[in-house]
Formats: sequence, C-alpha cells, structure tokens
Amino acid sequence: MRSILMMSYVTVMLAGIAQAAMAADARGIMDKAINLEDGDSQYSRQTVATCKYAVKDNRIACTEQPRIKVVEATRKDYGAAKKDQKTVMIIQQPAAEAGIGFLQYDYDEPGKDSDQWMYLSALGKVKRIVSGSDDEPKTGSLFGSEFGYEDIEKRHLDDFNYKILREESYQGQACWVIEAVPTPEHARKSNYSKSESWIDKQRYLTLKVQLYDRRGQLAKQMVQSDFVQQQGVWIARKLNMNNMQSRRISTMKLEHVSLNVPVDDELMTQRTLTDNAFRERSLAQIRASGK
Repeated sequence: MRSILMMSYVTVMLAGIAQAAMAADARGIMDKAINLEDGDSQYSRQTVATCKYAVKDNRIACTEQPRIKVVEATRKDYGAAKKDQKTVMIIQQPAAEAGIGFLQYDYDEPGKDSDQWMYLSALGKVKRIVSGSDDEPKTGSLFGSEFGYEDIEKRHLDDFNYKILREESYQGQACWVIEAVPTPEHARKSNYSKSESWIDKQRYLTLKVQLYDRRGQLAKQMVQSDFVQQQGVWIARKLNMNNMQSRRISTMKLEHVSLNVPVDDELMTQRTLTDNAFRERSLAQIRASGK
C-alpha cells in the first residue's frame, strides 16, 4: 500500500512539475512574440475597409458597400529600453473625415494603462478615452472599425497567465496555440476573459488570435498575413479583425511602411491632432525621408 501511495504521490508531483514547465515555456514564447524587433520608429499608410458580412461556401463576403478609410500612422519608441511607445494616426480619406485623429501613449511599466485621445475635426475637440471606472473596460472602436481601443493597446506580459493548449499547423506554419487568461486585477479592466494565439514556431509571429468575451463566448478573431521582411523586421501587410458576434469585419491593408525614420517629438503630441498646418508639414518631412 505504501508503494502504491508513493507512486501516486510521485505521479502527481511529476504532473505538477510538467504543468509548471509548460506554463514557463508558454510565457517565454509569448515574451518573444510580444517583444519582436519592430524598429525604433515607423511611418505607414494603410487602407481600412469595414463592412457587414455573410458566410457563403465557407467564404466571407460583404453584404454592403465597405466603408473605406485611408490612414497615416507614425510611431516612435521612448525610454532607455525603447519599450515605451507613442503613436499618432490621422484619417486622410474620405474627405468628409479627413483630419480625424487618434493619439496613444503605451508604457512598458507593468500595470500602467495606455493613454488614448481622439480628435474629431468637425467638433474641434480632443477627447480623452477612458473607461467608466477602474473596474470597467474601455468601450468604442478606432475610427468606426472592428478594432476596439483595448485591441490596439500595448500588451503587458505580466497581465496574463499562459498555457500551451496544443501544437498545430496554420497558414502552412508549425504553431503553438497559447491560451492567455488575464490576472484577476487585469480582468476587471478587460473586455475579454481569455485569448488563444497561434504563434509561428520559427519566427515567433502571431498569425491568429481568438478573443473571448466576459461570458466565455468567442467575440473576435484577428488574422495577420502576407508577411514581408524589411530591415530585419517582419511586417504583416494584411490584418483582418472579424467580429464574430456582430458579423462585421475590418480589413487593414498596408500600402507603404518606412522603418527607423526621423520623427520629431512634437509630432507625437496633441498639437498634431489640432494643428493641421503643423501636422501636414511634419508628415511631409517623414514621407520624404521614408521614400
């Protein structure tokens, strides 16, 4: 009997060690995926098309005319480790929405939330984007797309607990499928109860993410594809965000990207949102340097 009990104890102990090792591996994988090299600055121009859709013959098709926006985005890294980031996005087309802007400050400090501001040119006002309270997530979306404000914030490794669910092929690449469950503290501020990410084993690229709402139902699916390498940085030229519940999809296609371009610190402030002449002069310089 003692030997049976001992074997049971050893089995449980080894299972616990194996589970802890898998968790450590999952965390290490996500650390590499989150912190992939992306340059010290970036300028990009993309089109974002959003529409309602239906599924026919296993294919997604818009059921209405897509709303298309052309957006210019500039990002610059800050701090000794270059892990704090500031990003500004401006709608250039359609003409009726030109000048609408978005500004975001992301921080590497654990537990520090991103700061976000939206500028509506028709009203001439900058609005800070905040949650209802400390225990409520942010609501709303970027430029009317299916990308929520939380979806575009910098992800902090310590805000989640990780587990490798399985290994499988996706987009022709061997992948880990990793579950990330927010810590109790972060869960109070998140729209999602968990996520599942398909991480390319060779390049540590995130190919797909499934996001589950607070009830545990699949809410959104994000897919990145058409990757190219530029200055040693992997860039996805196509990004789909599919809202599985509202049956709306946003497709972001990258038209141009320049890495490590000179960016004036003044551009990464609220002045860029409100001062059209200053913004256009600054962006013209970045466009020219990135050709």
